Amino acid sequence: MTTVLYIISILWIVVGTFFVIYTQGTRDFYKKLFLRENVKWMALIPLVFGVVLVVGAFYAEKVFWLALVLGILALLKGIYIFFAPSSHVNALLDWVFNRAGEGTLRLFGLIIFILGSAILSYLM
Repeated sequence: MTTVLYIISILWIVVGTFFVIYTQGTRDFYKKLFLRENVKWMALIPLVFGVVLVVGAFYAEKVFWLALVLGILALLKGIYIFFAPSSHVNALLDWVFNRAGEGTLRLFGLIIFILGSAILSYLM
């Protein structure tokens, strides 16, 4: 399970780096990937990450609280995406992909990068 946490942390570092360095290209890539009519299937992504982080927290004692909190937040996000009206989720996605400024996306990328780095550093 620790290996999966390593993979998640490296993935977050890569995604965060792309958002910071290549903001518009990364936004366009994720817009093509996630902007769809039926958004309920997107709930699987944070739900899977949440379950993996919560379970992984019990296998890696050094990163227990960070992984547990991030896992619970991911689970809550997945539950919200699944149960919220599609219009609310589409409005949120529209804001992220069309109306959010580049500085905002870079800040999100920096936060993702820092969280991935924190998990990776605690695991080492």
